[in-house]
Amino acid sequence: MSQTSGSVRNLVIGMLLVAVPFAIAYLLTRANSNSEILLVVAVFCVGLALAFAMASGLQQVGGLAIRLSGRSSRDIMIVGLATLSVLTPWTIQIAVGNLPRVFGWTNPLAWVVAVSLVVTVMVTARPYHGRALLAAGLALAAWTGWATWLLTTPSFRTLHFHFAPVDLISTGWYAGVIGFIVAVDGFAAREAREPGAPQAKNVWPLALVPGMGLLRLGFAGRGRIWLAAALLALAFIGVSAVNDSEFTYWAHYNTTPPDRGRLDVVIGAAALALVYLGSWIDTWRSLRRMHAMSGWLARVTAPSRGRSG
Repeated sequence: MSQTSGSVRNLVIGMLLVAVPFAIAYLLTRANSNSEILLVVAVFCVGLALAFAMASGLQQVGGLAIRLSGRSSRDIMIVGLATLSVLTPWTIQIAVGNLPRVFGWTNPLAWVVAVSLVVTVMVTARPYHGRALLAAGLALAAWTGWATWLLTTPSFRTLHFHFAPVDLISTGWYAGVIGFIVAVDGFAAREAREPGAPQAKNVWPLALVPGMGLLRLGFAGRGRIWLAAALLALAFIGVSAVNDSEFTYWAHYNTTPPDRGRLDVVIGAAALALVYLGSWIDTWRSLRRMHAMSGWLARVTAPSRGRSG
């Protein structure tokens, strides 16, 4: 019981620490209408922390009726985010572009993401966890690709506004991304505890999420620093999106909002690309160093094994 309560306490503290930088960023940028996303993330983290704290208190006082099926807080978070991705919109509504609001329950890719994330927390499906993560990642990437392609269609190309794919994407996609990242983090950390030297074929697929290849190699600190940098870049891109309320307001006049430069989106995308590049270089160097060390140890220990034989 004390170990469980200690884990919950650490989770609550961790979620509060995650909420602090987003809250500070919101206070510094609250003049920007898009900064509300930062506030939403901060409130979500605080709410999640309070929920776990309340659940822990109920468990200590009288015990929970079903102790969350013995699941870890990570598993609960993944299932919650998978559910949120199905219940919330994956696109905003842009009337002048004939784009309706698409909710997750009407989107096949949302169901692929949600089901795949649920599979990753099923102990009986452990041999399929890697494939489930691959399916979820491909579905999230496919939705981004669809949003990018949609901007090339006549419905958007003829509008006098410089759209970015992030303008179209809504809450459900972000919930799926966060759940996917949490699941990949858990998968990489678990694989890192497996005996034997990691192979490149097992490391590079995880490296598609910044820092997770390093986590698979056992470098948890460096890996999660790269992951945090990628999340900050992604949050910056999300804040740069045009608010859906702005599109709704201008739709009354059958037009788009006043055009603007999208340098902020370009800077965010460039920062994310640099994080990816730095993470891959760090992973490649660490993997090469580890293999070189394994070869050296094999050569050193070979003569001693021969003499002992």
